Amino acid sequence: MKKTLLILFLNLNLALFSQESKLSIELNYPIPTDNNFIGKNYTGIVDIGGKYKIIDKDVLDFGVALNAGLLTFNNSKINSSQNYKIYAYPIQPKIFCEFNIKSVEKLHPYTSLGYSFVIFKATGTNNGYDVSELNDIQAGVNLNFGLSYDITSIFFINGQFDFIKLQKEKGIPNSTYNTNINLVKLGVGLRL
Repeated sequence: MKKTLLILFLNLNLALFSQESKLSIELNYPIPTDNNFIGKNYTGIVDIGGKYKIIDKDVLDFGVALNAGLLTFNNSKINSSQNYKIYAYPIQPKIFCEFNIKSVEKLHPYTSLGYSFVIFKATGTNNGYDVSELNDIQAGVNLNFGLSYDITSIFFINGQFDFIKLQKEKGIPNSTYNTNINLVKLGVGLRL
């Protein structure tokens, strides 16, 4: 484990101080949208992401990306006898393709495809019963479209849309309300 951390630290250190780094990090505010169980019930807190370009070409760049976020649902505001919160943690590994537009060099449209995992953790009580053991992980395909704009050579603003199609789960009706997640993310980032 120590060797792995050392190698990771050295690689990150080299990337931070290289002339043409391919690494970027971003901090976003996720906004759940649409008529589905996340859009109707959850509030976005934070989304942190990172991208690493593997192939850097004139027209297209390809790489890998990872986003992790936090959304909350507070049921105690709705019903006093059901005093519980649910925390949703979307984990989104993906591959991305970024387009380089020569006429507008500061503008970077991109698209991503991945497989997302959403970890649900409950705390509190529902009619006097502890719900802390009612945790769940759901997963599905993630499609993402975004646009970043360079403010400086290292600082950028970012807007993106994530669509996640969760797999059908046993005991949950198979409807778009229960299987679709739509997130709009607005934020800032650094190209390191």
